[in-house]
Amino acid sequence: MPGQRRDYLLQQTELLRQFVARLVRDRNPAGIDEALQLALSLQEKLFPLPAAEFLALDADEQVSRLLANESPVAGREKCETYAALLREAAFLYELRGRNDFAVGARQLALHVTLLAAPQPPDEATRQLVLKLTNDLAGEPLHAPVAALLAEFEHDEA
Repeated sequence: MPGQRRDYLLQQTELLRQFVARLVRDRNPAGIDEALQLALSLQEKLFPLPAAEFLALDADEQVSRLLANESPVAGREKCETYAALLREAAFLYELRGRNDFAVGARQLALHVTLLAAPQPPDEATRQLVLKLTNDLAGEPLHAPVAALLAEFEHDEA
């Protein structure tokens, strides 16, 4: 991902994170919809594909698209940015009372993170996996996600 575009997406992701924190405090329904639209728009810029297209892809295909034509480091950064956007979207879904969507977004975020994780994992990846597994505490993981997490944890030991 070109540096200027990456910086823009990271800056916008941080603004979304701040927006979500404010919404958690204020519980403004109109603001939640606006933040969800921003999250989706940023995801479209990251791929770049319309949401209907990238959301129809499975996690492996999404990661392949994000890694395509990128250096290994830039590709992982795109995947981690996508996972961060999904994590913020999950908080927004919770605020709307859509816990099913929240869990799905978190599972996808964890799946993407684990698929793109460097070997050995760096500290940023470890921290993101920890945050996502804490967010998903008590939720059953989909089989592919559980298998990747078990492999990740085994490699960490």
